[in-house]
Amino acid sequence: MADKIYRAKDFMTKYVLTVTSDTTIQELVRLFVRHPVSAVPVTGEDNELLGIISEGDLLYKKARPYIPQYFDVLGASIYYYGYGKYEESFRKLLATKASEIMTKDVRCVTPETDMETITTLMIDEHLKSVPVIDKPKRLVGIITRHDILSVIATADQDPEA
Repeated sequence: MADKIYRAKDFMTKYVLTVTSDTTIQELVRLFVRHPVSAVPVTGEDNELLGIISEGDLLYKKARPYIPQYFDVLGASIYYYGYGKYEESFRKLLATKASEIMTKDVRCVTPETDMETITTLMIDEHLKSVPVIDKPKRLVGIITRHDILSVIATADQDPEA
């Protein structure tokens, strides 16, 4: 592996699961449950990269529903929702569009970017995946931590590496 320089185009996932800016959070949640991905790119016409949404975006940052206050009575937690506040908030949350929660300033690489640069970017920025773009922002692939580990695992077995 020491002699061969691996580039993004050599090990990226070319068939990328994507969503549009109109995809709802409800659809995103289903997508994350059904597919083993940690992030999905948001694309427009001609596969233009508009943003990215991660599992973390849904769980921690942007998609928090109204959390009701509670109090303890005889060891049981009693929640006060107000007049339908929680249900209303949750319905609004599920209807939120991808364009409203996506990260727009996406860290990307090109097909020619070497694996060392990609790995450093992912470590330094705490990224689980990095979109691969050519032209101005046209998505052509994605690289995950798993993709990098696969290269490392198979490089030791490759006599030409």
